Amino acid sequence: MDEIPSFKIFTDPSWRRIISQSREVFNDLHQNLEANSQSEIIKTETVNLSDQCLDANQKYIDVIENELGIMNADNENKEKLQVMLQVWKLCQIIFIKSSPSGTLLTDLQEWYQTTNNIDPMVQAIFSSNSENTEKLHLDDKYWICILLAVAQGRIDTGRHLLSFYPIDKAPVVRTINELLHTMPNLSTHSHLSLFEFKAKWEYWQKKCVQVLTSENFEGDDNGGMQTICKLLCADESTFLSLKLMFNNWYYMLISYMSYANPTFNISDLHMSIESGPFMKEFENELDEFDAIILKIFEFDVDVIVNECVKLFSNNFFSAHFLNILHLTGKLQLKSEIDFGSAFREESRLPIHEQHLIEYSLQLLSAAWSPSLLSLNQTAFDYLLKCQMDETGIDLIETYLERIPLTEISQSEANKIFYIAFQYGLHDLAFSIGRVMQMRALKGRQYGDALTWNAKIKDCSFGNILADKIMEEFFQSNDLKLLDLTESLVKEIIYSDRLIFLNKYREFYRLAYLSSKSERTENLKQAIDLLVHLLQVPNLIPFKFKKLVFFQLHDLLDQNVFNEDQLFSVLKSIQLYENRRRFLAIRPISGEVHECSLEDENSEENKWKSLFEKLSSKIAENFVQNKIEF
Repeated sequence: MDEIPSFKIFTDPSWRRIISQSREVFNDLHQNLEANSQSEIIKTETVNLSDQCLDANQKYIDVIENELGIMNADNENKEKLQVMLQVWKLCQIIFIKSSPSGTLLTDLQEWYQTTNNIDPMVQAIFSSNSENTEKLHLDDKYWICILLAVAQGRIDTGRHLLSFYPIDKAPVVRTINELLHTMPNLSTHSHLSLFEFKAKWEYWQKKCVQVLTSENFEGDDNGGMQTICKLLCADESTFLSLKLMFNNWYYMLISYMSYANPTFNISDLHMSIESGPFMKEFENELDEFDAIILKIFEFDVDVIVNECVKLFSNNFFSAHFLNILHLTGKLQLKSEIDFGSAFREESRLPIHEQHLIEYSLQLLSAAWSPSLLSLNQTAFDYLLKCQMDETGIDLIETYLERIPLTEISQSEANKIFYIAFQYGLHDLAFSIGRVMQMRALKGRQYGDALTWNAKIKDCSFGNILADKIMEEFFQSNDLKLLDLTESLVKEIIYSDRLIFLNKYREFYRLAYLSSKSERTENLKQAIDLLVHLLQVPNLIPFKFKKLVFFQLHDLLDQNVFNEDQLFSVLKSIQLYENRRRFLAIRPISGEVHECSLEDENSEENKWKSLFEKLSSKIAENFVQNKIEF
């Protein structure tokens, strides 16, 4: 078997919860879309589809966010999940929520605020100065918090912090506070057209410039208020001077665009990246994460997902995100990726299916031990959505064929069997059943063997199994062997031998295990059942027929046989003897060797005794009923 790479990360409890919950979101989305496509109700399908996909994408994000909330700080997966969350949220803004001409300010500011949360820093300032808030403005982090709040568009937070600065020390604080208070906001001015909002913004920003050039900043010891004013005026050099505060180019870019052009769209953002100085300012400090952010702003989906696969070491993000883009019709790529997978040859597939397959194979690799069959089932759900040339089904079949059935438990084999059956892989399911019933038979686990045989309705093996059980029973008289068929009465009608086995169980219980009060009535039923079994041609295997006849020895003494039953038994014995003589002349494989429990002389004596006892009972019947010929 080809060696499969290990993705142990997926066996981590945190990842298992993320995988499980994401699978539910994935399945619900596709089920809803399939239900909608079959609905006869006329609806705005495009809008509905987009809303459903956006909702599903947000749920994926929520799953990761919730898991990060309960994850231990020392969990080795935490850092990568935090990075994945940043990337996913930004991709949602750029690729799913935004339109080519739509404004990005509100969403990008929110992304900036959540991915670089200043609340802990603000709370720390208040905690350390809780007893003397008059000295709050002297805290080392005071101005950093205010500037970050303004940079992120958290104006209320900035104004609240600024209110602790002594007015008598720097009267200009009133003016700065007023500018922040009157700053136009896209959310509160949503009733305005973009043209009207721009006009309002330009008018307000002219006031900011006027304050910067004419206002007296006396008392502004650290230059903090002047810096705020410059930020409001979108002074490029001021943003660059705060490089350490921003820490990366994309936060600086978003903050700058918020004041330079608050109605910016994706094209404006792209142009600013190309012509602006922010990338150059950080060009010696860029890493693979910066490269991904840049490609997101450049709308380069192909590079984004491949870089994310390398960064996160799996296809979890790329599989789910590309699937969303595909469903919304925003994925226009037909690139090929050579993953070198052990499960499939190179083939031309849509990019979203390539990543779904790779994610599925990673889950299967993590669950190569069949004890993790929940991961297998999860992987299969994703593979089923790869419908080009039935690639998904083919991969499921290939995977199931490679599971070593000799190394798994009965319950695990059951799950694999039903998975194969569920996906229409009936030949594979039958093969699994045959292997498992043979394995059970070799281990003398007759109940398991019988259960598997009933599942696949394997008549030839059912006959072999029935013979083996009967042989064991006649040797041990262990009724538990006969009782194996009790719960499978309806399932075993495909095999005459198994039907006989079940009927013989009924006979044996009636004849030998009845209570005293019911014994006479049950004996009559037992004899009636046995006579019927003897009358049906070839129902009782020839090798066991003599042993069944020997059961009559004790029953003949009970005086419960009627005339017809006695003659029917006699006829059956005669037919048996004829068959026996025929086989002595012309042996037939499988019928020559009769099952024997005693030595040949003992059996022959017992046989003669049975024949004599039967003849005597028939004679007595003649006398009692005064039968005349």
